[in-house]
Amino acid sequence: MLEVSSLHKKQTIENLIENTLTVSFPNGEYEDITEENIASESMSLKQSICDESKLKFGGCIAAEINIDIVNSIDRTFTNDLVGKWISVKLTQRFPSGEKLLPSAKLFLGTSLLPGETVAAKEYYLFSGIIDSAKLDKNNRNQRHVVAYDALSMLYDIDATNKLFNLWKTYPNGYKIGELVVLCLNYNGKHMIQVEDNKEILDEVINQQSGLTVRDFPTYNQAWLENSDTITYGELLKNCCELLGVFGTIIPNASYGVFRYIELGKSTEKYDFYENLYAEEYDCSGYNDFVFINGYSSREKKTIEFETLWGDESNSYDLTKNTVCRQEDDGTGGSAIHNVQNLLNGKTGERFYNCSYTPLTTTLDGRPWVQIGDGIEIESYVTDSNGDFVYDNAVQPKKEKVKAYVLSRTLSGIKALTDSIEAKGE
Repeated sequence: MLEVSSLHKKQTIENLIENTLTVSFPNGEYEDITEENIASESMSLKQSICDESKLKFGGCIAAEINIDIVNSIDRTFTNDLVGKWISVKLTQRFPSGEKLLPSAKLFLGTSLLPGETVAAKEYYLFSGIIDSAKLDKNNRNQRHVVAYDALSMLYDIDATNKLFNLWKTYPNGYKIGELVVLCLNYNGKHMIQVEDNKEILDEVINQQSGLTVRDFPTYNQAWLENSDTITYGELLKNCCELLGVFGTIIPNASYGVFRYIELGKSTEKYDFYENLYAEEYDCSGYNDFVFINGYSSREKKTIEFETLWGDESNSYDLTKNTVCRQEDDGTGGSAIHNVQNLLNGKTGERFYNCSYTPLTTTLDGRPWVQIGDGIEIESYVTDSNGDFVYDNAVQPKKEKVKAYVLSRTLSGIKALTDSIEAKGE
């Protein structure tokens, strides 16, 4: 969640004056596109870290934004927008909470207070590259722009040969933290910055051995059994899954910054919703793990590892994670031990402490809320007839529904709404 003062939040939720949208071009190729050329309420931003039926960590899913832009007398847009980098910024204006002091020249008495000063807060909603800018079929002065963030490019670039050369250069393996940075800077241009998440990487990097992928394409039996290739996006997703986190691009005025997302680091509370459908059960965390270990001299085998967190066994399947399919280094299966040590540490706690109520809901759009945040929705309890249920003080009973922002669509401009979904079994 973005850091925003409680006053800003309160004033925005209760007394918002206006929202305005600006599309800018970090490379300076175009002038900013402002509300003059943006069709009313046409923005739609889709973000997700998990859209599967059950909670799956890793989730490096590219964000998608849709905006309709219209020609004006002094400006015409063409298809050459395709391929251009953009940053999309929302500016909110609201009463600042500070009184607008009267002027002796304009007002007769010092008791006249005409209102409050106006404050403004900017939020970057998206950083990415335009994929298409097609003419509207019914209005040739309007184009529908679709753009995706930098993660989308990583799924288009094959990483197999690069990895092969990497392992030859570093025969003792390559640390996961360094591998993540490699994925994000595959072209050497360092276009995508990586936030300093040393506290996460230190959980898995042992100064003596590290948690590494050893001789990945050469000796890993699980890899050799088929001719599959792997992209940088898939590799990045696998790394994040093993860390018990998600990966996303945090937008800014430039190309965005890659961030590890931990579930529920902060929680946003709502006491109003437009629609809410919540299950009557919670999805619980995991304490049993299954992954694959491959050997150069024998077939791969599936390893099952159970933690000491609880009696209930809720299994998490890591068998399709290529980073977990590690070759034994000849010292009694230390590759397995590294994975088990990882899951017993703080990383494992992230798998375990992830209970939530599956839900779909439509809420007021709050641009400081981000995917991975916790949400808490207060709703009224009703009986079978749909009538309120009252407590002993004859007050309507309320209950709190808690979940995470796993998938969301933020839409509109002036009237911003947030459709949130957290699937579960």
